[in-house]
Amino acid sequence: MQSNFSHHAKHLLLTTVILLLPALAAASSSESLSVVPASIVMGAQYNGLDLTVSGTVPADSEVIVRLTGAASELHLREKGKVFGLLWMNVGKVTLSNVPKVCLINASSPLELLGKAAAPFRLAALAKGIGIEKDGGDASMDIPHQLLLLKTKEKLYGESAQGITLGPNEGGMRPFTAVIKVPSALAPGEYQVEAISVHNDAVTSHATAAIKAELVGFPKWLSDLAFQKSMLYGVMATVVAIFSGLVIGLVFQSKGAH
Repeated sequence: MQSNFSHHAKHLLLTTVILLLPALAAASSSESLSVVPASIVMGAQYNGLDLTVSGTVPADSEVIVRLTGAASELHLREKGKVFGLLWMNVGKVTLSNVPKVCLINASSPLELLGKAAAPFRLAALAKGIGIEKDGGDASMDIPHQLLLLKTKEKLYGESAQGITLGPNEGGMRPFTAVIKVPSALAPGEYQVEAISVHNDAVTSHATAAIKAELVGFPKWLSDLAFQKSMLYGVMATVVAIFSGLVIGLVFQSKGAH
């Protein structure tokens, strides 16, 4: 009886270990993900930066590295020609589940990585966007237009450049990726992901959090605008009046000559 119980206990322990192996591997992969710098500091001289992501993935895998932000709601106005002459607001659009940023780098062209890469691409992001329209052109492809707008702002993008893969060693493969973070990035919490794929399957998925924050004069100005809006408005008015006087004096002096 005791021998039979011991046999069942060993079998249960072995089964538990086998079930936990994927979770242990994922935890190990997450710990090995390095992001430099560890935070994005936005001072007066901030003009974007290079984010270096490095880690290890299973051997023979290709790598997708993404920088994403929390999903938010976006309110836009649709412009169109009225009477074929004037460009005016013709409708309102509210978009939900729109990430602040989605920059994707891959070690190979994404279209060659098969269905395993599809959920991590911009096309999948566009399908998940909620749309509420009030007026405007019903035939407009709003998600496509949003991707074009965000790509122009350098907040969205897909690239097969910027990732270096090392040789297979001990069943693993090192990688280093560089993500070009734009100056238009807003302060907030962001996530870096490293996804490895092989034979149309995801073989690992590691994440790391990173924070972007204002410092120095930009932080002071932001705090003033949101916490002391009346004082901020008075200062903005004074600056506008002073600027107008200076410009007027400049043009008067040129006119005198």
